Amino acid sequence: MNATTWLAEFVTKHRMDDSPEPAVEAARRAILDCLGVMLAGSLEPAARLLQRVAQSEGGMPLATVVGTGRRTGAVWAALCNGTAAHALDFDDTNFALMGHPSAPVLAAALAAGELALADGRAVVHAFLLGFEVETTLAEVVNPAHYEHGWHATCTLGTLGAAAAAARLLGLDPAQTRHALALAASQSSGLKENFGTMTKPFHAGHAARSGVLSALLAREGFTASEHAIEGPQGFWNVLGAGKRALEPLGTLGAPWKILTTGVAVKPYPSCACTHSIIDSTLEMKRTHHLRPEDIEEVTVGVAAGVPRILIHARPRTGLEGKFSAQFSAAAALTDGRVGIATFQDDRVQDPAIRRLMERVHVRVDPAIPTDLERHMWTRVTVRCTDGRTATVDPRPVPGHPENPLSIETLREKFAECAGLVLPADRVDTVREMVEALDRCPDLRSLTAILDSGGTAQGD
Repeated sequence: MNATTWLAEFVTKHRMDDSPEPAVEAARRAILDCLGVMLAGSLEPAARLLQRVAQSEGGMPLATVVGTGRRTGAVWAALCNGTAAHALDFDDTNFALMGHPSAPVLAAALAAGELALADGRAVVHAFLLGFEVETTLAEVVNPAHYEHGWHATCTLGTLGAAAAAARLLGLDPAQTRHALALAASQSSGLKENFGTMTKPFHAGHAARSGVLSALLAREGFTASEHAIEGPQGFWNVLGAGKRALEPLGTLGAPWKILTTGVAVKPYPSCACTHSIIDSTLEMKRTHHLRPEDIEEVTVGVAAGVPRILIHARPRTGLEGKFSAQFSAAAALTDGRVGIATFQDDRVQDPAIRRLMERVHVRVDPAIPTDLERHMWTRVTVRCTDGRTATVDPRPVPGHPENPLSIETLREKFAECAGLVLPADRVDTVREMVEALDRCPDLRSLTAILDSGGTAQGD
């Protein structure tokens, strides 16, 4: 059986009853986190611009644009919601994917779920299946795929989104195979666009492409039976070369959401900055550092990180999310890092920019380079009075080895969702998501994912 057919058979034939409870619980937690950052991200410029286009160009009002009080065509809703989920770069990551697994899959599942009049159990199951497809394929092609310049959130997320949408829309194995093959032809996303609005667009594009692929396949649209593994298919064209099918034999056995895990972000920036931020915040607290006390900051990173943190002198908040220099300087100046940190005015703050000039990034050969640890750092601060402090490589909060507590996850959700939802609705939404697999109608959740008033203006 070829890879495209193998995936289609898994997506259509797996039963929710065969999903272990730890995997279901991990999915619920991932959905809670992603929905929170999707709500917050719906306010961001990238999301608002897409919402404006969707309002004028969108189709029948069948799916919810989260955070806006508006409905549009399912394909447009998936595009808007996927982009919103990634707009703050606050959504979760997965080390096998080397990207953001939940944003494209959840955005596709919400749109397709509303079209299908699905219950919450079906949505959770579809999310699990989409997560499994994208991360299993990632184990086949990464890290070569990511290192070649592809943004895996989009390239692999497109296939995960198609799997989730195909399941919710009730496609049979042949239709699902066509949907996955269609999605493979829409896989794209360049890392060169990191630090711009196009990076979060990648997640939206993946969700949109997944839903569109499933809808077309349902109508009889055809695609190659070998779109993933063929000589001119996904694996060869997107830079990783043809691989053996063995990884596909592990679909759901065990579940990748448990083995490769979900890394929940404590900071709204590229995951490669998190170790830098966490280390510098600790040193500021422990040693009571002031910017004027600091002579030099040295950030040791793994060899691949400078190709991700590409903005040494960022000009905008979006570029700041991909800057080791800004991350360290902002943490040491402000003593905290949150959504407000990565605004244009903070990036231009004179005190932070002066300290950025004293932050130097060096490749440290002692930093582990495996997928689970390549984002770790070694941060050393040298003070004007001769004192030095170092934080060695370690897992940061939210890493699968150091997961956020449920209380901290709920606090993050409340902070993000509270930017959009009325205060008295935040807990209601959270409770519904935490019991999503017992929700009889997804629309009872999507109907309350807005400010409670009229649709947001432009």
